[in-house]
Parts: sequence; C-alpha cells; structure tokens
Amino acid sequence: MSQHEHDHHDHHDHHHHQQIFDPVMARNFVIAILINIAFVCGEFLLGWRCNSSGLLADAGHNLGDVGGLAISLTAFFMIKKRPDNHFTYGFRRGTILAAFLNSVILLGAVILIVAECIEKFRHPQTPSTLTVMLTAAVGIAVNGFTVWLLARNRERDLNVKSACCHMMADTLVSAGVVISGAMIALTNWQWLDPLVGLLIALLIIRHSHSLWKESFRLLFDGVPCSIDVPNLTKQILTTEHVRQVNHLHIWGISTNEIALTAAIRLDTVQALDQTRNSIKKLLSEQNIRHSFLEFSTLAPAPDDSCGIS
Repeated sequence: MSQHEHDHHDHHDHHHHQQIFDPVMARNFVIAILINIAFVCGEFLLGWRCNSSGLLADAGHNLGDVGGLAISLTAFFMIKKRPDNHFTYGFRRGTILAAFLNSVILLGAVILIVAECIEKFRHPQTPSTLTVMLTAAVGIAVNGFTVWLLARNRERDLNVKSACCHMMADTLVSAGVVISGAMIALTNWQWLDPLVGLLIALLIIRHSHSLWKESFRLLFDGVPCSIDVPNLTKQILTTEHVRQVNHLHIWGISTNEIALTAAIRLDTVQALDQTRNSIKKLLSEQNIRHSFLEFSTLAPAPDDSCGIS
C-alpha cells in the first residue's frame, strides 16, 4: 500500500524580518565614543608636552578602542536597513562581523601586552611617573563609565558584549598601571610592572576567549551557544502528535536573533494547528523568533487525498 504524505509549510516570524532598533543604546554608543575621543586627545597632548612615549603609545592604543566602538556602532545602525530583494535579512549579520572583529582586535591587544611585558622583564624600565599614574586613573574612570553605559544589553547582544569586553580590558590595563606604579614606588621592584601586566593579560584572555569562540561560531552559521540542540529536539519530540524531527538547522541572523528550520512529522494531520502553536510557543521560549517549519504526516486526512496547502 502506498503511503500518503501531507505537507504544510509554516513561517513563524514575530518581527517581520526587522530587528528592533534601540535608540537608547545607539545614544550610549555615541556618548561613549565622544568621551573616549576626548580622552585620547587629552592623553596625546599631555604625552606630547611631557615627552612621554608611554602616554603617546597608550593614546594610540585608546584610539584603537574608539575604532572598536565605532565598528560596533556602525553594525548597530546597519540593523535599521530594511530587507530587500538582494538582502532578504537586511544587514543584521553585520553585528556578528563586528563582534568577531572586536574579539580579534582584543586578542591582538593581549599579544601586544604580553610582548611588552616580556620586553620589560628582559630590560627593566623606569617606574611609572606620577603623571602616567594619574592619567591611567582618569582612564579607569573613562573606560569604567563606558562599560557602564553599554552594560545594559551586553548579555543579550554579542555585539554590545564585545564592545564592553574591549573597554573592560582597557580598564584593567589602566588599573594595572596605577597598582604597579604605586607598588614600585614603595618597593622599587621594577619587575612588578610586567608581572601585573601578564596577570591582566591572562584575565583578558579568560574573558575574551568565549567572545571570540561565540562570534566565530555565529559567523559560520553555527548554533548559538544559548541553544542546546539535543535538548530542544527532545522537547519538540515530547510535543503531542509529533513523531519525528528531521533536517533541523539553527543559526544566528544577528547577534541577538536566532533562526530555525525543521521538518516535523505528525501522527495525524488533524492536529496540525494545535501542534504548530505548541512548537511556536516552545521556540519562542528559546528566543527563536524566526522559524520555517515543514509539517507532514503519513495519515491521510478524511476526504482529502491531495494533502494540505
């Protein structure tokens, strides 16, 4: 006996393919960039007047942080572009690319910090002056305030989290300059400066590795870390009337939007609407707002040998 198969496609999309733009977060990014630009200019002028290569180098490093914030802000504004026939998801994937670039820049900064610390171990330098320590203290305030500005959505948006991690790393570096400078002034142990630098580098690696890993995964359409595929599959299978889940694919449209496609096989076509609603609710609880579900059943519907459209 031949088997009859009934297919039904359902596209579940709460946001109509348009991510909600948060003007408050955009404003916070702009404020953070302006404050950090002002700090970079002040640090550069102070370094030039004091003939301090350390301050000039740190000003250049902080300028790179401004670039990182600008990357995140640019990607943040890109989500406002509406989808069209050429970019059906708009430019929301730019947030993933921004998070990945920031994670790479952060890891690159760690490499430079480690290299500088090794050089200081080999050739001890003059301890930090009071001017450098005071400037670093201002840096703590500026970077700390920036982290506070952006912390609002950092756990929900990887792009924002990458910017926060970048600025948090700078806060730690500035704190290290102040702490090591004070300790060296008391003990004259110049090796404390590179030692503190290495400890800070380890802390940055510990917190930024997961950022790089997650952004790399999303960049190549991997499953977001927040989704447990075996558990999600099990939950779908426990839904009444569901018998099989096939061709399950999950990926990130942006740093805070998740998409899913799946083929769901039911034991009866008459339970289609009820089952679809149950699965939609389940996916929504997992923060999966974009789903394309294909339903099929081996049991033909009464008086319907052609299936369901």
